[in-house]
Amino acid sequence: MKKILVSLLLAATFVSCYKDYIKDFDYSSIYVPLQLDVRTFVVGEGMKFDIGVELGGVRDNSKDRIVTYQVDNSLITPAALAQLKGGAAYISAAVGPVTTLLPLPTNYYTLSNSSQFVIKSGEHVGKITVKPDSVKFLADAATISPTYAIGIRVLSADADSLIYNKKTAVIGVKFENMLFGNYWHGGVTIIKDPADAAVVNTVNYFTQIPVSDVKTWALKSVAVNALATNGYSDVSASTAAEFVLTLNGANVTVSSSATGKYAVQPDGASTFNQAKLLQNRKIFLKYKYQDAAGNWCHAQDTLTFRNRMRDGVNEWQDENPANY
Repeated sequence: MKKILVSLLLAATFVSCYKDYIKDFDYSSIYVPLQLDVRTFVVGEGMKFDIGVELGGVRDNSKDRIVTYQVDNSLITPAALAQLKGGAAYISAAVGPVTTLLPLPTNYYTLSNSSQFVIKSGEHVGKITVKPDSVKFLADAATISPTYAIGIRVLSADADSLIYNKKTAVIGVKFENMLFGNYWHGGVTIIKDPADAAVVNTVNYFTQIPVSDVKTWALKSVAVNALATNGYSDVSASTAAEFVLTLNGANVTVSSSATGKYAVQPDGASTFNQAKLLQNRKIFLKYKYQDAAGNWCHAQDTLTFRNRMRDGVNEWQDENPANY
């Protein structure tokens, strides 16, 4: 009998909790989910991102809701920069080089709607799309870091309340070249004597998947169409920019870096396979350099895309249906 009573009590509790779960709260509210953020335009991948507001307090949104806002440059302050520098790891890393935070010039970008978000019936998020004027934005060397920011202030919303401390956002903006990220690395380096004639050694370093992070290469954007490597030959995870890859369609030009250990130069044609899908991207490199002993090192490497971190999100495969 006791077991039956306990079971009935548990069932009643479960039903009560479930009713609480499916019921709306007494009040609905609208808010900006992130007050501080850094967003990235990826060169070669459409160069756009979305900003959104969210609806809380209702399980089913039964109508379109209008949320009015304005771009508010008064939010772009030294205090905002200090908060960004103390923010999440991806934010603080991005704004590290920034000394002064500036409003993004109005002629550098457009908004899909300049005055309102719309949260559609059946949805809980309303978005606007930010697109840069690629010529003007990318011509400004400062945009490689989030030197510029957009300030957003929500003014009114079709809900019972606006959450007071979530009505604004400061969003730093920057760009990355489409090939930035982490790559599995493999290849062969043929080492010849100082006369570049007799072979004295051959070094093989096979692509291994998976492999420790210290064996992967990271490509970092250093210009609109250029990236720096953190390795050469069988060396990975260098703290310096070892050499530079400049992308022009399928062609890749190899050049030396001021911080590289050796003066790297082309040794044949280097190419990018131009795959749209992230997970299918490969870069084929042919380069050479003269080592400390004077020997000529001829490297042929393959970089296979592994992942990239964009705006705090680990991207390891393409999520754009249009690319499939």
